[in-house]
Amino acid sequence: MTSDEAPRSKIYKLPSGAGQIVTVMMTQMRLYAKSKLVWILVFLALLIPILAYGGTAKDILDAFGMPASTAYLLILLPLFLPIIPAMIGGKVISSEFKNRTVYQIFPLPLSRTSFFIGKFLAAFILSVGIFSLAYGFAIFCGSNLYVPSYPNDVLNSFIVTIAGVFAFSAMACGLSPYFKRGSAGLIISTMIFLPMILVLLLAVYVEDPNSALWNLKVLPPFSGYQALQMIDAVVGGPFSFILDEIVGTYDTYKYIAASVLWGALFLGIGLAKVKGKEL
Repeated sequence: MTSDEAPRSKIYKLPSGAGQIVTVMMTQMRLYAKSKLVWILVFLALLIPILAYGGTAKDILDAFGMPASTAYLLILLPLFLPIIPAMIGGKVISSEFKNRTVYQIFPLPLSRTSFFIGKFLAAFILSVGIFSLAYGFAIFCGSNLYVPSYPNDVLNSFIVTIAGVFAFSAMACGLSPYFKRGSAGLIISTMIFLPMILVLLLAVYVEDPNSALWNLKVLPPFSGYQALQMIDAVVGGPFSFILDEIVGTYDTYKYIAASVLWGALFLGIGLAKVKGKEL
């Protein structure tokens, strides 16, 4: 090998699997930075300090008979927990097939596994960032303006929330290759109504509240409600009967395990579809 050939071999050296994943992830993050939808979702987190310091948040909470506190600044968590990951990750892979950009991507020395994992990580990290902002703003505003929550409770609540984000992000990316228009609508509708359906079925068919079937309470659809209860927030109205059934279940590890298994299942389903997809 001549001295002129040595540098050339380094230039054309293929990146490792981890390097490919990082490249796909960073490319997708740059695409997210140009998305109006993403900035709208970020703005939702920014509404917490805007409404809190403007006094509007307290007025709204007072109108519904809720105390002004860190917990109640996050009162819409059960609603947004499935919505935000679904909207961020629901089209992240299906759009590549719909726009036929995969015809340019897959012929490159890039494995489909790296492609899928990189896309998922971008969606997951962005979703985590938005919920981290929301918690940070709620803790700051709650501690300075209202009644602060106990740090350990907030930490456990945040951990359960991030576990739920993982499950929903994995579900969004895992189902995305199966639908031309993405999976956001399916995930949002399923995750919002599934807790009601599960609780109703358990209440009707399982008389013993100590039955093993009640372990279904640790599934991701309930994670938003549990995260709120860990910081002493109680939601009334149509969700009160759900919260009455799951109150007191504070085993953080069970929620993490259930969310990880849920996410792993859908990641496996999505990866199998991407790897078997014909161009």
